[in-house]
Amino acid sequence: MRIPSFDVRHPATVLTATALLVAVTSGPAHAGPPPAVRCGDTVTSDLSLSADLHCNGPGLAVKAGDVVLDLNGHSITGSGTGTGISVIEQPRIHVRNGRISNFDRGVLFVGSIDSELVDLSLTDNTGHNVQTAEKSTNFKITDCKVRRGGVEIDTTSGLTVTNSEFSQAGIQFNLTSRSPHISGSTFVDSPIGYWTNTNNGSLTGNTLIRSGVSLREADNLTVSGNTFKQGHVRVLNGSSNTTITGNRFSDGDRAVFVQQALSSANLRIVRNRFTGNQVGVDASDVFVGVENGITISGNTFTDNAVAGILLDSPTAHSPYWVRIERNVLKANGRRSGGRVDSAGRPINDGIHVNVPANSPVEITGNITRGNADYGIEAVPGSVTDGGGNVSHGDPSGCLGVVCT
Repeated sequence: MRIPSFDVRHPATVLTATALLVAVTSGPAHAGPPPAVRCGDTVTSDLSLSADLHCNGPGLAVKAGDVVLDLNGHSITGSGTGTGISVIEQPRIHVRNGRISNFDRGVLFVGSIDSELVDLSLTDNTGHNVQTAEKSTNFKITDCKVRRGGVEIDTTSGLTVTNSEFSQAGIQFNLTSRSPHISGSTFVDSPIGYWTNTNNGSLTGNTLIRSGVSLREADNLTVSGNTFKQGHVRVLNGSSNTTITGNRFSDGDRAVFVQQALSSANLRIVRNRFTGNQVGVDASDVFVGVENGITISGNTFTDNAVAGILLDSPTAHSPYWVRIERNVLKANGRRSGGRVDSAGRPINDGIHVNVPANSPVEITGNITRGNADYGIEAVPGSVTDGGGNVSHGDPSGCLGVVCT
């Protein structure tokens, strides 16, 4: 009877402990034990581990396309150096069902197409738990647990992250990583950064705890349906057509804020709920350069300690517009701690606006109720009163616009 061959090659230097390989074949039963897989091996066909690997250097290198690497519940553990699993310019590589830990890089994919990580624990890899680079395309992370080590996505198009957990393991998108989509996942102490032409992405239906989202030179991002607990969204330079909608922000500092947003454009903050933050939306840097303006519309702000909406820009650098419309603001400003704006006025209102005279700020159709001082406070003559603003139970009513 012919014994099937296995396409696994051993390097000259054999590293520490080995694991048995069970090849996925449709041939007859083996007459003898399968060959051993060792740390540092090259893999070119489907395989499943039958024992753990403990490596003093690199783990496994996949050097053929269309390979399923099933860890079969086992671990590949390093000693702080090397890469656990590396894939260089090979398509359709599927790594699943196990643990990769204690390498410099847990998993590295370079120039790979249609590859995925499924049901993996990636932990304590000191450089990155996961790294993709060099025009990788359609890369998926599904049902994974990523802890204590970041994820870096460089020049990658079509990344999808689904139903995964990140703890002290942020994701950073760099260098023209287009169309990243993250959904149904949990981030704890794990920031997400969209940098340098990371365009056309979505962040949908996730839970972020003590985790922020930052945008710099990233266009057409939609942040929708997420729950932020002590988290935030920060819009920095050069980020256009950002939509933040349908999210819940609670117990944070500034839940959504614009910071040094030079050459940004068309920021929309619509239909979100802000509860128990210090400030719900802080657009104080909007005049630094949000070219086509910012819309804050249809949101609900409740019990935010300092203010629901804050716009403190005493010197307008550019004539860019801000529209604050159809928001509901209740019981804000009750724990302001004596905070004041740049003109020295107390900030303890539903909406607090400090801008120069005749600024392109329009306030329309907002409903305020039971805020600590003003429902809406703006320096008279500084904003456009679009009408339809209503104040109920705000001790000082409204200033700078007419409220009924």
